[in-house]
Amino acid sequence: MTPPLLDIQRLSVDFATRRGTVRAIDSISLSVAKGETLGIVGESGSGKSVTSYAVMNILDRAGKIAGGKISYGGMSMHKISERDMRDIRGREISMIFQNPRAALNPIRKVGQQIADVLVQHNQATRATGR
Repeated sequence: MTPPLLDIQRLSVDFATRRGTVRAIDSISLSVAKGETLGIVGESGSGKSVTSYAVMNILDRAGKIAGGKISYGGMSMHKISERDMRDIRGREISMIFQNPRAALNPIRKVGQQIADVLVQHNQATRATGR
């Protein structure tokens, strides 16, 4: 049997708040094989986005992975460098954010914002003469 492309085992994510620690995700496990599609459905606040943020290593400062393992393509996502993670984000793993206002800056041209992402992930080169 082929190992899963994405494997999450007993993932728990905590957030530090003024009132103490809040466990946002408590021991979730899932695996996705190459070529497989997984949809995660749940109520607002059920942890769908936080799970994705943890996989992509983009939790906000108050969040931390409190337990469990995340592996992608056999690599432990806990041990990967930020430089290597930037190479994976956008090229191999991406997320479509729920809030379009958080995704695009209304005072910058959309084309420039898209070009920024492509250049960041080495999928395009910056054209001269902006």
